[in-house]
Amino acid sequence: MPYNIDPRQQAIREEVRNFCDKEVLPVARELDRRPEPQKFPYELFRMLGKVGYLGYVQPKEYGGQGRSALEYATLIEELAYWDAPTSLLAAVSELAMHPITFFASEEQKRKYLPPSITGETVIAFSLTEPEAGSDAGNQKTTAILKGDHYILNGEKIFIMHGDVSTLSVVFCKIAEEGSESSRMSALIVETEGLEGYSAKTLEYKMGMKAATTGRQWFKNCKVPASALMGERGKGFRYALSTLDGARIDVAAQGVGIARRALDEAVAYAKKRVCFGAPIAKLQAIQWMIADMATRIEAAALLTYKAAQLADSGQKFTIEAAQAKLYGTETAKFCVDRGMQVHGGYGYIGEFTIMEKLYRDQRLTEIYEGTSEIQRLVIAGHYLGGR
Repeated sequence: MPYNIDPRQQAIREEVRNFCDKEVLPVARELDRRPEPQKFPYELFRMLGKVGYLGYVQPKEYGGQGRSALEYATLIEELAYWDAPTSLLAAVSELAMHPITFFASEEQKRKYLPPSITGETVIAFSLTEPEAGSDAGNQKTTAILKGDHYILNGEKIFIMHGDVSTLSVVFCKIAEEGSESSRMSALIVETEGLEGYSAKTLEYKMGMKAATTGRQWFKNCKVPASALMGERGKGFRYALSTLDGARIDVAAQGVGIARRALDEAVAYAKKRVCFGAPIAKLQAIQWMIADMATRIEAAALLTYKAAQLADSGQKFTIEAAQAKLYGTETAKFCVDRGMQVHGGYGYIGEFTIMEKLYRDQRLTEIYEGTSEIQRLVIAGHYLGGR
């Protein structure tokens, strides 16, 4: 049983376990092994909306649950324990709704948040481009203001839900007609039926298959001027603020995956007999288990600390970076050690979940800022202030 710093966490764990047992586990294996191209799991997605997991931290006035960052991290951790792609379905919606909640107008909030919270609308956070990944500020997508509308042109890639989204928070550089592009801004774009818009599913993903990933193209798309979110020129700040919170959630994913790997390894070590005794009797196995368990406890506490800082209104950029870095790399360590404990039975997906955990985990070190970017953020904090 994981250590809880708040008694509310245990209730969330029990609720999620019951939900996953009924709604997730019966379909998780099938969703992971569907032939290409992968299909977005609309039924599961809307079920997440029905039980409130898509709008867990969104204000109640818009239909959300109004939960804390710590409670949300616990939700994502527990969903990831049972099925990492399901946790990603919930986390991506929160990622995309975050800038609307904090920076959009009241009219935009009331229009876009309720259907996104219920799952009626599939929303995407469209930031990454072919030449703007870790260098997120290097945006090539542009929006030229012409009277009462923008002409939007550009391409986005590696966008979670981008292949099926009907609403996207699109980061771009906005300029008046005939002038140079200004600093990054953000538009809330209704993509369904939008002339000049197209998208596709990126195929042959290594893991997290149930949560599909897309590529988006905007070719002379006419978007109303009212689609501007917040103030012009502040898009980069909006994006960074959103990513800070998302990194806590990815850290929680790492903790959940790592916990599952540990539990699977412990159970297998107790029942697998080699040289006349369970392999749990072997010191080599015991040391693997000890290292896994210790790292998980440290990763969980880093994650909960960052969430508590967010809840208290304090700055948490560095703590979120530390939590994501350590949480996701702990997941990598644990799935690797867990597979080693299982041996051949872990490598073959027919026998255990270890092979799937191994594939799902890898993405956590890449999205919402790679491990290398987290190290730069952390080092810059300490070296820049000395």
